Amino acid sequence: CYQRDQKKCILTKSGEPIKVAHIYPFSMRHEDKNVKQTVPFWRVLEMFWSKERVDAWHSAVFPHGTEVCQNLICLAPHAHAYWAQAYFALKPIRISEDKKCLEVQLFWLLQNARRPTVQVQTVPSLAALDLGPNSVKLFDNQTNQLISSGSEISLTTDDPVLRPLPDMALLEMQWFLHRIAAMSGAVEQPQDNFDDGDDDD
Repeated sequence: CYQRDQKKCILTKSGEPIKVAHIYPFSMRHEDKNVKQTVPFWRVLEMFWSKERVDAWHSAVFPHGTEVCQNLICLAPHAHAYWAQAYFALKPIRISEDKKCLEVQLFWLLQNARRPTVQVQTVPSLAALDLGPNSVKLFDNQTNQLISSGSEISLTTDDPVLRPLPDMALLEMQWFLHRIAAMSGAVEQPQDNFDDGDDDD
């Protein structure tokens, strides 16, 4: 994804140093020999979403794994840290017919204190925010504009086969799960502890 994202953060447009972030977390990867470990997680998802939707998410992860271009994005170090803590989520909007342009929206997420239970019918809130938890902010370095909730971000690629854009199904799963993690206070440690800085996809 380095080549696809031109060694720049997809959000701030800043150059190196950058980090490679996983959409589906590296820490949740499971090889075929450990496939039994994945069953509870995916079954839990089916309690809240249709089997067809969950199957689409699962198919986007396996058997390809986490170390593929469509599961990776380039982020500035501070944006990577915010991503790992679910300070924001990316909502997939549309992808062009030629698969060369993807539009997403960034939303800052309100962080709740950890709770043992959360009502199933609770809908994660999306407040109109200019900053994230702990007063963190992101700026577009090309325009000097503050990145607020609802800001649209465009990702592009010159070759959708060799350097595909992030997978829409993976982004959708992240969109739901990041909001749930923030709402429940489940994210206290970085989810993605694997630094794949040498990736050159």
